[in-house]
Parts: sequence; C-alpha cells; structure tokens
Amino acid sequence: MIRIESLSFAYGRKRIIRNLDLDLRSGETVMITGPNAAGKSTLLRLMAGVLKPSEGRIDYGFPEGTDPRSRIAFLPDSLSFYGSMTPNEVAGFHAGFFGTEPSGLQVARRAGVDLNRRIEDLSLGQKVIVQLSIVLSTDPDIVLIDEVLHAVDPYLRGLMFQELIGVMEERDPTVVMINLNFSEVENLVDRVIFMGRDGVRLDERVDDLKAHARLLESGLEPVDAEVLLAREVLGRKQFVLYPCSGNDGVTTVGSRAMDLTEILTAFMEAEYDDRS
Repeated sequence: MIRIESLSFAYGRKRIIRNLDLDLRSGETVMITGPNAAGKSTLLRLMAGVLKPSEGRIDYGFPEGTDPRSRIAFLPDSLSFYGSMTPNEVAGFHAGFFGTEPSGLQVARRAGVDLNRRIEDLSLGQKVIVQLSIVLSTDPDIVLIDEVLHAVDPYLRGLMFQELIGVMEERDPTVVMINLNFSEVENLVDRVIFMGRDGVRLDERVDDLKAHARLLESGLEPVDAEVLLAREVLGRKQFVLYPCSGNDGVTTVGSRAMDLTEILTAFMEAEYDDRS
C-alpha cells in the first residue's frame, strides 16, 4: 500500500497541494483527473520522487533502505530523454542504471520506430511509446503515467495500452494515471480521484461511482436528493444527482444512470461553475 500523509507542496509562495491524505492499495489501478492547475501532475512527480514535498510524507511500503525510484516506472507529461541518443542506446543506458536487461522495445518496433535514429528526430508519439517501453522494462511495482496519450494516435495508444495491460497481468503493480479521456480507460481503472481547486472532491471506486450518480430531467429541482450540478440543455432542465442511493423516489422517476464520462464531465463542469 502507498500511504500519502499530510502532503503539501508549493512553488515559491504558490501552494499547489495542501494537506493531502491518500491510501492507494497494492495492485489497484487509479485514475486521477480534474481541471488544469489542480495539482495532478505535481502529485505524480511527488510520488515519482522527482519533487520533494514541502510537508508530509509518502510511504511506499518498500523494505527499509529501498530507493523508491528503483521500483517506480514514471512516464511524465514532458519527455526527458537524451535527444542525441538512439532508442537502443537509451534502453542500454537505462538497463545499466537499474541493473536489468535492456528493453527489447518490441512495442516501438511494432509502431515502426527506427531504433537507430536519434530520439530528437522522432515524432512526439514515437518518443512517448519508446519511453513507455523502456520505463516498463524494469519490472516496476508502481507505474505512474501522466497525461501524454493525447500526443499519440489511436493505433499507438492501443499498442501502449496492450503493453501496460501485459505488465499489469504479469506484475500486478499499482498503477496511477492522469487522464482526461475517460471513456478510453473506463474498463481499465478500479478507482477515480477527482482533484479540484480545494483538493480531492471525489475518491470512489468506479462501480460505486456509477451506482451513486443519476441524471434527472425535471422542471423542478429535487428537494430530497443531493444535486451536484444543475443546467439547462436545449430548453430542458437537467440535474446531476450525486451521491444518491437509487432508492429515493426522486431518482426512480424520470432519471437514468450515467456512464463514467458523463459523471466526470459533470464534476468538471461543477468545478468550473464554482470558480466563476
């Protein structure tokens, strides 16, 4: 289990994360989402050991004396390879540093990447898939993936997910990914954490979240249900109800279940409504 306790981080005087507490269970796949500037990427960098917290601590549950970075695969939102090296050279360098066998870069080969070409001359999508192949080659216990998949075309994204799923089936690592394309990972993630401007607004397992959210179309705002968001669409009033049990009378008449994309889009809309 990864335990995050009273975690805070600031860039100068600007506080990005404040007193964050989270427990991440071993082997679970977690999606972190939320609006820009909520601290999602900063949290991932803190978990990866790239940044040090201003306050608080992260306990990875590793044996005493273990450098957590040796057990973590981190794919950041900004790639950090040596541009003058080739994928094959970087794979060898990375393996030497971690004491593992060099990545065979099979996924990069399937993607048509020239492994003897300098990385700075590759496309952004090719760089992403090369780096993912290399960081996953160390048999990690924790996999951290920032929102870089938007730079990759659908075919390459499919290859990347196949590679990730293969590692998940073989190693059962804890996977934490930042994603704004909810439908693409809906069947992959176990749990969703939504970070807003005031910290974590939602932390729930996907199945429970979908069971506790309903969309109601009604001329009147319900009085016996929690309303996350009220809006008007094509002249019709809509209310996103969360949390609700589904047993209330208001949620059984004129309402329907919502998929993950609809629910998280409503959370995003509510977050921006609160800011305006």
